[in-house]
Amino acid sequence: MSRTADEEELFAKEPIGRAVLSMIFPTIISQVIIVIYNLADTLYVGITENANAVAAISLCLPVYSLLSALSNLFGIGGAAAAARALGKKDKQRAGRVLRLSLIGAFVIAVCYSIFMAVCRKPLLLLIGGDAGTIDYAENYVFWTIIVGGISTVVSLVCGHLIRSMGYPRQASIGMILGALLNIGLDPLFMFVLLSPGNEVTGAAIATALSNSIALAYYVISFRINKVLGDRPKPVSGVGKILVEIVRGGLPSFCMIALAMLSNCFLNSMISSLGSEAVAGLGIVRKIDQLAYAVNQGITQGILPLAAYCYASGRKRRMWSAVGICTAVSEAVSVTSMIVSLLFARQLVSVFIREHVTVGFGSEFLRVLCIAIPIYSLTFLIIAVFQAMGCGEQPFILSILHKGSLDILLLFLLKNLVGTENILWATLISETVALVTGIWMLVRFLKKSSSKLTSSI
Repeated sequence: MSRTADEEELFAKEPIGRAVLSMIFPTIISQVIIVIYNLADTLYVGITENANAVAAISLCLPVYSLLSALSNLFGIGGAAAAARALGKKDKQRAGRVLRLSLIGAFVIAVCYSIFMAVCRKPLLLLIGGDAGTIDYAENYVFWTIIVGGISTVVSLVCGHLIRSMGYPRQASIGMILGALLNIGLDPLFMFVLLSPGNEVTGAAIATALSNSIALAYYVISFRINKVLGDRPKPVSGVGKILVEIVRGGLPSFCMIALAMLSNCFLNSMISSLGSEAVAGLGIVRKIDQLAYAVNQGITQGILPLAAYCYASGRKRRMWSAVGICTAVSEAVSVTSMIVSLLFARQLVSVFIREHVTVGFGSEFLRVLCIAIPIYSLTFLIIAVFQAMGCGEQPFILSILHKGSLDILLLFLLKNLVGTENILWATLISETVALVTGIWMLVRFLKKSSSKLTSSI
């Protein structure tokens, strides 16, 4: 496999602060750009002042987010496994990891697209769709998942994999390219090429087309940089490699997939308050995604570097990188929380001016933003365990983060304090996840303290 001295220098010898910034800055920028284009969808549709259309996009967010979850399964898992192989100087194994990750991503994306083609209407009705939103939601799912799902999943996986091989800039270019194209194509399809009333469909077509172009970029980039290298000779142990990939990516998959499940329950409960409440919640999720994206960018950027350092025995370098990321992540998270608390109504009003929706959205935002500094630390703990090749701890933490305790709390709080207050379940469950994560990490470090000391 072709790999230049500069890329080896980045992982192994570059000053740790510079190495961390080189890895996380491009991923942060690309994640923020992606959030901006997600915001653009809602913002453009919000111009129509159609609460049902805005609610439909919010309704589709959980099932569309599953595409990112599927990409994490093979992208994050494959990136960590490939980086560990490189840390052990096993480039042949790294090449096999990359190829298996791409094949797995394609197969699972095809399966999900077929499933949504068959089940999209009953599924959307189940998670809160109604007569006012279902047609919009079905059209959005058709274009973004059934037509564009494969290119979306595979392009996201390509971004993770090329980053793990020491090409963070190329990885981010692909993500930014797709996002910027989406921002530019949205108004073209929504307000020019399609007739009035088809704004949601236009946004969906723009998303599918943008992700397809991003995939084409990655195909070219893989070839130019010879990321896959020479085709490895057939060997035994393919199943073991595949298990390593899935085991490493499962926590990241669960974080999004279980969040989707949780959001389905939340959408269903909030829908009893009306389309304005669903729309308000959807807008809040878009706003909250900015801080979420920065934290995801930090963890995704640091994961290959941490995995390489751990596998090559550079434990002190790994923990220095984690410390820098923790400081950056908390600074961003606390700032985001304060801004959201002080300017909740103004932030929601950017997307829609309908006063009932703004009222719901501002109240929801003030609750959800308190959890930002909490889940940012949980994400970093999960990334540390993934870098070290651990499967049990990050899997448990990903389940605690979303999709288990928070769902139980939704039902409990609904009965105790009413539907309008059920979002407090998020703060409670995130706190439990962080406390559990800290306990797990301290326990793990105590068990391996003698080995860690000798390595340093």
